[in-house]
Amino acid sequence: MILVYSHKITPRLTYIFRQIFIRVLEFPVDFTSTIEKFVSHSGPKLSYTHQPLGNEFFIGSGDLLFQQGIQEVPIEVFNWSGIPAFFKLGKPSQLPYDIFAASFYLISRYEEFLPQVKNELGAFLAYQSLASKNNFLEMPVADLWAVRLKDKLYEFFPELPHVSWKTPKFQPIISVVNPYKFQKKSILLKLADTMSALWQLDFFSIIEQYLVLFGLRKDPHNNFEELQALFKDNGNPPLYFFLFAKNNFYDKGASVYNFNFRKLIKNTADLNNVSLLASYAAQQQSKYLYRECQQLKKLIIKKIDSIRFNYGLLTASSSYYHLLEQEIQKDFSMGYTEEIGYRASTAVPFYFYDLNNDLQTSLKIHPVVADESGLMKISSQKAFKKLIELYENLPTSSALYAVSFSNAIFNVDRLKNSWRDQFINYIQYHARQ
Repeated sequence: MILVYSHKITPRLTYIFRQIFIRVLEFPVDFTSTIEKFVSHSGPKLSYTHQPLGNEFFIGSGDLLFQQGIQEVPIEVFNWSGIPAFFKLGKPSQLPYDIFAASFYLISRYEEFLPQVKNELGAFLAYQSLASKNNFLEMPVADLWAVRLKDKLYEFFPELPHVSWKTPKFQPIISVVNPYKFQKKSILLKLADTMSALWQLDFFSIIEQYLVLFGLRKDPHNNFEELQALFKDNGNPPLYFFLFAKNNFYDKGASVYNFNFRKLIKNTADLNNVSLLASYAAQQQSKYLYRECQQLKKLIIKKIDSIRFNYGLLTASSSYYHLLEQEIQKDFSMGYTEEIGYRASTAVPFYFYDLNNDLQTSLKIHPVVADESGLMKISSQKAFKKLIELYENLPTSSALYAVSFSNAIFNVDRLKNSWRDQFINYIQYHARQ
C-alpha cells in the first residue's frame, strides 16, 4: 500500500488518486493529513503538498484539487520527454508538473463544464478540446503519465510489487439505429429513401431497394446472423445497443411496435449483452430515458444498466445527470462520433465526477476510442490500421479498448465490400491477441 500525505484531503484528491493508483496502476492507496502518521509509516509513501516534508517521494501540488466550484483555469501545454503535459511546477518535485491536477482536469471533463460554443445539437465539439488544440487527442496521456509515475515510484521504492502485464481488453460495440436499410419502414420513409436516391442519381440503390421490398434480395443491413457467427468464431463478444424509441426528427429507426424488430432484439438478447442506444430526446430529458429503458427492459426481461447515446455524448456537464437519475451504472458514450481519439485522455474506465456538487458518482464511464462515422472519414485500410496502432500503443493493461460499429458495416453491396473485409480482418486480429 502507498500512503499519500496532503495538507488537505478533498473529494477531488481522493478521486483522482484512486483512479491513477487503483484503476490504472493497480496499486492500493491510503490517505492522511497527519504528519506524524505519514512520518512513522514504514512502507512506500508519497507527499502531495506545497513543500516536501523531508526526503520522501514528493509531487508538488497546485490549487485545482483543493478548490470548489468551476472556474477558468490557465493552461500552458509543454513537451515532457515526448509527451504533452501542463500545470508545470516551479518547485522541487519528482515530476515537473502537477500530474494529479492535470489528470483530474482531463478525466473529470472539466473543460466541458466551462462556457463554450456548441453545435446545433448542443454538443461539445472535439476541436474545442485541449487535446485537439494541442494534438494529443489520439494519445491517452493520463495513462502515459501514470506509467511514468509508476517508473519513478519503482526507482524510489524497489520493494513495490510488479503487476504482470496482460493484453488490454478489446470491446466491440454494435450500435443499431435501424437494423434494416429498406424493410420495416413506413411508406413515407420508403418514399423518402427513393427520392433521396433519385436526387443523388443512385439508381443502384433504387433497384436494390425494390428487390428487397419485393422479397427478391435480403435487406443489406440485416446482418445479425453473420455478426453472431463472426464473433462466435473469434471471441470478444460485442455489446449491442439498440435504438428503441419513438421516431422523431432526430431518431429515425424501426418502430418499437414492429413485430419483426422486437423479435430481432429479443433473439439478440438471448445470446448477447443488449442494452439501450438512448435517443436524442432521452439525452435531453430524463422522462424519455426512463420510458425507453422501461420499454426495452420489458421486452428483453433484463435490467438496463448500460447506456450509449445515439448522437454520442453531447456534453458531460448535462447528459450524465439523466443517467444518474435513472440509476444507470455504465456509460459507453465517452468519445467523439466524428473524431478518433480519447475524449477524456484515458482508455481506462473511470467514475463520473460531479463537478457541480464536487463528488464522485456511481456512474462508470467506459471510453470509446472511435465510432464508425468517424472512421469512415478516411479509407477503410487507413481506418483499421490506425485502430490497430492505437491499440498496440496502449501503455496499461487496465485499459478497455472500445470501438463502435453499426450493423451496416457488414453490408455486402458494391460500396461496402472493403469495409466489410477490413472489419472481419480486424475482429480476427483481436482474436489472435
